[in-house]
Amino acid sequence: MKHQNLLIFRAILRYPLLALSYLSPRNENKWIFGCRTGFMDNPKHLFLKALDHGNKQCVWMARSKAEKEEVARLGLPVCLRHSLKGFYHCLTAKYFFFSHFANDINFWLSGGSRRVMLWHGVGIKKIGIRAYRKESTLERFVLPDQFSAPKYFLTTSPLMSRHFHYYLDIPYDRMINAMYPRNDLFFRSREAQTLFIWKYEPELTQRLSELSRQSKLFLYMPTYRDTGTDFMASTGIDFHELNQEMEKQNSYFLFKLHPFTRIDLNQISHYPRLILLDKHLDMYPLLPFVDTLITDYSSIYYDFILLKGKKIVLFPFDYHSYMSQCRDFAFDFNEYTPGKRVYTFPELLETLRTHKGSDTDSPEITQIKNRFWTSEIPFYQALCERT
Repeated sequence: MKHQNLLIFRAILRYPLLALSYLSPRNENKWIFGCRTGFMDNPKHLFLKALDHGNKQCVWMARSKAEKEEVARLGLPVCLRHSLKGFYHCLTAKYFFFSHFANDINFWLSGGSRRVMLWHGVGIKKIGIRAYRKESTLERFVLPDQFSAPKYFLTTSPLMSRHFHYYLDIPYDRMINAMYPRNDLFFRSREAQTLFIWKYEPELTQRLSELSRQSKLFLYMPTYRDTGTDFMASTGIDFHELNQEMEKQNSYFLFKLHPFTRIDLNQISHYPRLILLDKHLDMYPLLPFVDTLITDYSSIYYDFILLKGKKIVLFPFDYHSYMSQCRDFAFDFNEYTPGKRVYTFPELLETLRTHKGSDTDSPEITQIKNRFWTSEIPFYQALCERT
């Protein structure tokens, strides 16, 4: 009850700010960007694309001092979103670009702006409050950023348009069908991909030069579990056996966990062929260099199948408990995620040993790809044409 009262009190104080923000003059050519999970995802890649074009004043709105320093080290325009400078940019920018909701930047100072929701993944999970219960009038009052439709919403196909229309209540006429900015790199040359990493991914630069000498790169990217438990123990993965297999293949096995996953995998540090990547690392520039992706219910499946000549393995070892304790699906899991499935570590190890993952170019995966992605037009281009 105290938490609810606090939310109501804060909303009452903030609504006048929202009203006043409508009076602020806004610069059509000023674009500000932010992401709930840090300097990553679609907002980051659209931000870099807009900077490359050079005809917009772009600013990254950092959520922490560490994030601000990270972006500043790259020589990019950045400020703290809850600083005086951040408030100034929020009141004078015409375009707000964000991944989740407008409060990734500052919903309460966005009156009169054009809010553009880029979202953070296509997929088959139910999303938003509507997925679990009927929203209340009180929720709409205290969390208006989660219910206020953006001016534009990035979608990727008619199938996903219907999905987001239902679960996020986005009007169809506000949707722009285009490619996710974070996936634009997939369609560039290897030289351009490497140059991007050298320029914007200092943590990956040294790591990639080390890894690229190996014959194969395996990547395990499981989705987030809402239970918050250490689900890795349930996978049955034997790190010693896995490391031995990687040594035999002269390869590496990478672990990349969801940023919100609370888990300790320090034991992996004892094995030279197993690498635990930073949870906040932007994985999309690395994906073109990965040979085989191992995942489960994550939307990374749909990004990865855009890459040609790759292998993918599904490892839904906890399917029934995930369904009952975590998320439900809006689409049938088996139908909409075709590919090689394994449910135990011995099965997984044998699949890696024999390289019998599913080809991303296979007919059944290509069919799914065509349902989730119907345009290769970069979003920056599609947005400029729309506006």
